[in-house]
Order: sequence, then C-alpha cells, then structure tokens
Amino acid sequence: MLDKIKKVKVKDLFGIFILIFAIPFAIGEKIKNRNSPIWLISELKNTCRDNGYHFFKYVRNNHPNIKCYYAINKKSKDYEKIAEYGNIIQFGSFKHWVYYLASEYNISTHKEGNPNHAIFTIIHLYLHLLNNRVFLQHGITKDNVPMFYYKNTYFKYFICGAKREYEYIKDKFGYPEENVVYTGFARFDNLHEKKINRKKILLIPTWRRWFELTTNKSEFIESEYFKRWNSFINDKTLIEFIEKEGFELIFYPHYQMRKFIDCFKMKSKSINIVVNDNIDIQQLLKECNLMITDYSSVYMDFAYMKKPVIYYQFDYNKYRSSHLLQGYFDYEKDGFGKIYDEQKKLVQQVIKYCKNEFKIEDEYVARMNNFFEYFDTDNCKRIYDVLKKGK
Repeated sequence: MLDKIKKVKVKDLFGIFILIFAIPFAIGEKIKNRNSPIWLISELKNTCRDNGYHFFKYVRNNHPNIKCYYAINKKSKDYEKIAEYGNIIQFGSFKHWVYYLASEYNISTHKEGNPNHAIFTIIHLYLHLLNNRVFLQHGITKDNVPMFYYKNTYFKYFICGAKREYEYIKDKFGYPEENVVYTGFARFDNLHEKKINRKKILLIPTWRRWFELTTNKSEFIESEYFKRWNSFINDKTLIEFIEKEGFELIFYPHYQMRKFIDCFKMKSKSINIVVNDNIDIQQLLKECNLMITDYSSVYMDFAYMKKPVIYYQFDYNKYRSSHLLQGYFDYEKDGFGKIYDEQKKLVQQVIKYCKNEFKIEDEYVARMNNFFEYFDTDNCKRIYDVLKKGK
C-alpha cells in the first residue's frame, strides 16, 4: 500500500475532496434507485468499441428498464457511435464519481474503469470497499497474469470468453468459484456476420513490456522487434506477390507501440499502416481473411470466426521471461496456426494461404471448435443473466 501511496499525484489528492463531496450524492442516488439499481459501464476513457460497447448496446436495446449508463469522454472520436443510445456520462466528471459510488455493478473491460485509478485502487484493494466490479476483459486471458489475480483485483465477476480460460482462471487466479463465469465475450455476438474481403491480410503484433519506458527511437530501431517486423513488411518476395495478385497487407500496431510508428518505412503502396483511432478493430477483423501475429490475444477473435492465423515468434524466450509468463495456452499444442521464427518460411506460408483461398488445415479447425464451447449470439444475454441473478 505504501508503494501505491507514493505514486499518488496532486490531481489524485484533489480527487479525495471530490470523493468526499460525492459520497452524500451517491447515497441519495442509491436510495432513489433502490428498486432499480444503476449499472455503470466503461472501457478506456476515450473508447467504446469493445466488450463494454457491445454489452451496453445489448442492455439498452433489450432491457430498457435497467438504469444502465456508459462513461466516456464526450470529446473522443468514439462518442458519436454511442450517443444515440443515451445515458452517457462524461468520463471523470462529478457525475461519474457519484454514479461509480452508487452503482450496483461497475462494469468495465479494464481495471482502470473508474474516475480516479489511484484512489479507487486503494478503496478496492486495501479498504475492500465497492468491490462490485465486473471485469468484461478486452482479450481472452491465455497467459499467467498476476495483476489479474483475485488478491490484486477483488473483482465481483471475472467474465471469461472460452472454456479453458475459465477453468484456468478459476483454478489458478485465486477467485472464489462463483466469481469466475464462462459466458463468452459480449463482442463475439457481433462476429457472426463476417464481411470478408478476399484481398486483405491483417498484420497485428502485440507490444513488448521492455519498451514501456523507452522513447528513444534510435534505441528502438536497433531492437530485434523493429528489425524483424520492418524486414517482413519490406520483404521482396512478399511485395512482389501481393502487388501482382492485388492483395493489401494492413499493419495494425498496438497502441502502446505507436510512439515508434514513424520508424517503419514501407516500400510498397500495397502495405499500409493503420494508426487512425477511428478504425473499428472488430470491423477490420471481420473484413480480413488472414491474420499474422506474434502473441496478441486478438487472434482468439479470428479463431472464433474460423479464419486462418499465422504466428511469427522470433523472441519467444525473452517474451516469456520479460513480458508474460506461460499460462495454459501452449502455441505448439493449442495454437490455431503454424508458428515460425524465420521470415522466409513465414512469407511462404502467407502466399500459400492466399493461393489456397485461405483454407485452414483440419487440425486447426478442430482446435478452434474445441476451444469455444459457446458459438452463438447469446454471449451478452449470458452476461446479463449472471448479473441479474447475482450468481
């Protein structure tokens, strides 16, 4: 707790006064809504494009009697897409504080789904108050992630997107059994209407924790991460093929890597980097028909749609020792596609899938089918039923 207190900033101290002032208003809201409790949903401050967005839409469209609200920065680019549903609260506003304190459930895709992360970390973890949080997640947990252990979150409900994930978290992360539920992800409901473009390939590597505090671009350019990915997107054989056959390769970097995005230089107009925050990642996943990644959990969504995945894992040992610990998911035994650490073989596999109309090997289809026990459009409904029943 002392380490947490040391990280408290001036704005957090000011937040203490907001908290004190908001408490009586929150008590008033709880009394006023005692027969119809408030549900508050959020993602990151500026986004509504993930499980939070889809679950909010579901509740507003199907259960208008629920007093469900969504917290977002109204100046963000995503605001317009959710404004039509009403019940929008300015993220970080006084009303956000009041409703966060007054809600029956605080539902978010992230641990930081609150008006002040420092203050509410102390309230949740050390004072053990307001632990009514529902963690929708923003990616299926496949690795051993200590920050998501029960002792580090005290989530009321940990929502899981796959059966093996559910079993692993229930057994490993220290939650009471009733706090972990397998419903499927809310956003999966929207993956059944695929808009495939047979000429689009998606390249979507994840970030690396060892670059978190690095801003030196010269240092980044010398890293294996940069050299490998920059070499791949400029591979002569790959470029010749996609230009001749009319393919487009879309490079979608993790948002935490975008500070280095201008380091990458493309030699082909058929390879494009997407950094526009207006891009809906789920729409992009639906449009593309082949994914190349390293470890990004977004490949789970691709596998859910039964579309081919290729893994390029050139730094596996360092990734495990310095980024995320090994969990239940073994890429060799459980992965949904072939694994490569050599650029030439990776390019050959990309071209092979393109020439074979993206037909997936039977082995990987079987793994996809086994991994997702629920494959329907009732994911939001199952989450709603859990919260309504208060399992």
